[in-house]
Amino acid sequence: MATKEILKKIKSNTRLPSGAHRGESCVRKKVGLVLGSGGIRGLAHVGVLKVLLKNKIPIDYIAGCSIGAWVGVHYALYKDLARLTDCTVGMKQEKLRSFFEPTMQGGFIKGEKLETLFNEWLGNKTFADTKIPVKLVATDLVAGKQVVLDKGSLAHAARVSMAATGAFSPIIEGDRILADGGVCNPVPDDIVKAMGADIIISVNLDNFNELDRFVIKEMKELGVMNVASRSLEVMRHHLAVYSMKDSDVIIAPEVAKFSNWKEYFWNDAGDAIVKAGEVATEKKIEKIKKLLTTPTLQSEPRPKRRGII
Repeated sequence: MATKEILKKIKSNTRLPSGAHRGESCVRKKVGLVLGSGGIRGLAHVGVLKVLLKNKIPIDYIAGCSIGAWVGVHYALYKDLARLTDCTVGMKQEKLRSFFEPTMQGGFIKGEKLETLFNEWLGNKTFADTKIPVKLVATDLVAGKQVVLDKGSLAHAARVSMAATGAFSPIIEGDRILADGGVCNPVPDDIVKAMGADIIISVNLDNFNELDRFVIKEMKELGVMNVASRSLEVMRHHLAVYSMKDSDVIIAPEVAKFSNWKEYFWNDAGDAIVKAGEVATEKKIEKIKKLLTTPTLQSEPRPKRRGII
């Protein structure tokens, strides 16, 4: 049989996705994964990745903020879930030792030991070494604007994005004072959109809309710290919602009750937080698969983004 006839037969027998027509190009959609800020709640990102990988969901771009920055660069570099789990959920003693670096320069922990630890785990690699394109966000406290980190040391960038205000010292670089990216853009879905993602999956760890622990009838007193803490949670909740204007799928693990690292170091909450990420992702997996298999015949307009201040 002639070569042209063989090619013609193959073409005629090729099955297209439902809704597509002959003559239309069917290229797999690019998926962007956004890993939001959230401190200890960020261990849920491991559970999210576990379910996405189990269901063979491709990840073409990653954006990370704060704890999501650490998870993002590690997975983008190695694409090794077991290794990520070991470093993120395990190795408590190594993390705890890195926190013992007291200072009073804009925070209580200097952060240099943490960067050294990250470098050990990441093998002194740079953004150019990653297997998946990844970008992180930080906040310039001088300019009051977002800073995108996508060059140089992965460990340094992760430390900058994770420099939680009040806990870690901000990093001074030239005329900039850099701190946690969650201050301005906790779930940076605009980053993967700009990278070229067709489908954007965002993980929001700041789902603080209603909490069982802040109920009038269960309160012994309406303390100042209770009100201040709850006000900060509400602010974080709405900032996260505002920052997810481009997301197609939002995964929101139920991890609001995990508020500080004490629950990880002393109460062994790590596995429970990872499980919460798995459960939340399983609820969204069919929607993700449908988005992947539905052909885009024409780009649908997304809501106009007003920009992050």
